[in-house]
Amino acid sequence: MKEKEITDMFTFNKGLPGFEDLRSYTLQQHDEIFSLLSSVDNAAVTFVTVNPFDFHKGYEFELSPEHLEELYITEPEQVIVRCIATLHEDLQKATCNLLAPVVFNHQKKIGKQIVLHNTEYQTKHFLWENGESLNKDGDL
Repeated sequence: MKEKEITDMFTFNKGLPGFEDLRSYTLQQHDEIFSLLSSVDNAAVTFVTVNPFDFHKGYEFELSPEHLEELYITEPEQVIVRCIATLHEDLQKATCNLLAPVVFNHQKKIGKQIVLHNTEYQTKHFLWENGESLNKDGDL
C-alpha cells in the first residue's frame, strides 16, 4: 500500500529544536523517497525527510501518553512519521536522524519532533545500511 501524498500545512506548537520561533510548516512529497518539511515563515528553513520505515524495517518507538495527548492522537491511522535526512554528494552516505523522529497527526494538522530516550538510535543512521544500492539512474 502506497502512503498518500502529503502537501498539507502543520502547526508545531513549540517549533522544532533550534527553530522554536517557526511554528508553521508544510510537508510535501518531493519524489518516491524524499519529502520536504518547509517553514511557512522562513523559506530558507527546509528539511529533507524520509519515511524511516522504508529504510529501517525494525524501527519502532512508543509515544508517551503526554505526546499522544499533545498531538491529539487517538488512532494509529492519524500518525505519519518522518525523520530528517542529511544528504551527501555520494547519496549512499545519506543518513537520517532516528533519535528524533518528526511525528504528525495528519487529521489535526499538528506535528512535533520527539527526542527518544533509552534507545540505541542515533542522529545519523545510513539510509541504505543493508547493502541496498542505487542503480546507475539513481533509483533503488
